[in-house]
Amino acid sequence: MLWQFGKEGGAGASYLFGTMHVQDMRAFAFLENAQEKILECGRLALEFDLAAAPAAQLAAQLQLPDGLALDFLFSAKAFAKMRRIFLKAVGLDIAHFRHVSPIVLANLINEQMLSRDMPVSLDEHLWQFARRHELPVVGIEAYEEQLEVLRQIPLEYQLHALASMARHLGRQRRQILHMAATYESGDIFKLYRAARRSASGLRGLLLYRRNQVMARRIALLASEHPTFCAIGAGHLAGGKGVIRLLKQQGYNLSPAE
Repeated sequence: MLWQFGKEGGAGASYLFGTMHVQDMRAFAFLENAQEKILECGRLALEFDLAAAPAAQLAAQLQLPDGLALDFLFSAKAFAKMRRIFLKAVGLDIAHFRHVSPIVLANLINEQMLSRDMPVSLDEHLWQFARRHELPVVGIEAYEEQLEVLRQIPLEYQLHALASMARHLGRQRRQILHMAATYESGDIFKLYRAARRSASGLRGLLLYRRNQVMARRIALLASEHPTFCAIGAGHLAGGKGVIRLLKQQGYNLSPAE
């Protein structure tokens, strides 16, 4: 999960770290080593700077368009059935989230399937760690860019994905738990394949295009100052992954000790 990279005559060693955006203890398996390298670099780069995402604005951006609600977009029977399924399985009443975008609701349900051992997600924990040590934190992507990615996912696709999750919730739970165990084992290639499979027809939008943007900006950050860069672990591996893209830009990468 942790890679050292740099160039001959560059600013010094930077690090690339794969995260899971969850509170499950298994996501914190490599925390001690990560914190050590953050202090060594003196600067943290997350997918986006959490300070740039006001809670009220975030909530507004993740809502369905005005006038739409999930219990209108699904038939009454289908919505009631999904509500029963999710309430029984993960204790989440989707009636309280009827105005939330389906893709956001699906992510909330996925999080409920994992343990919530830690008070915050791994990304937020790293952000808090850097702030406590008065280190600068920068965003690899802009907050607005991440919202724009969500906005580009067709609503019909989101509705279909949520309905499919309800129909196959047992399989979804097994996949989520398997991903957490795979992360703990450090197998970035299996995580990449899982991320690619999960993105399905949206791989270009959710994975490959973002990988290109992140690799360019990580390279720029590392050329300025040693930087600890933390991104979702599914973005690391693969022919179009960030590790390969950084190598194509002339960076030498090796697993960090």
